[in-house]
Amino acid sequence: MPRSDAVQNREQIMQAFHNATRTERPGLPTMSEIVKLSGLGRGTVYRHFPDIGSLAFSFMAVGYEALFEETRNALRAATSNPETRAALKDHLHRYRAYSKEHLSILLRPECIVSEGYILASTSNRQCVRRALREMAAPTVIEEYRLETLSDLIARVAEPDHIRLSGTTYDGPDSLAEESINLALEQADRFLTARQD
Repeated sequence: MPRSDAVQNREQIMQAFHNATRTERPGLPTMSEIVKLSGLGRGTVYRHFPDIGSLAFSFMAVGYEALFEETRNALRAATSNPETRAALKDHLHRYRAYSKEHLSILLRPECIVSEGYILASTSNRQCVRRALREMAAPTVIEEYRLETLSDLIARVAEPDHIRLSGTTYDGPDSLAEESINLALEQADRFLTARQD
């Protein structure tokens, strides 16, 4: 178990990273900026995170892990199509809100091509895919159709879609409800047609 001062130091570093990324800037903060903002020694910061990429990934992973775990639990608990659809809608809203809150990090070139970004996007699609399979049961959806529909629906919560809608991390996301409802209407139409 990590020592409590190590846990506290890690939290200070994460908070420093959060504070440093709340403003528009051309790239991620430097490790020197994180050292200064955290108030910790250089060796302490580097002991926790050897570079800014590992710090950014760790920062985002904490939120994504909690978000996906909540979605998996909601999908496991759902016992009907309306409950599964509601869990999917809730997931899309939470994923979009988390992405919007962190747009200043997520849309930077070093993050867009990172393994963490790809992993989060893949996990988002897996949650959507699982919900669609459960909503379609007992009908089996062809894999290519399932992938197409999953991509369409998952996309409404992705950072690049949010950016293209003109939303910024510090402004309102006035298109969230409409975007998610339109995507789910496509799913409803597709699933209804498959069951007829």
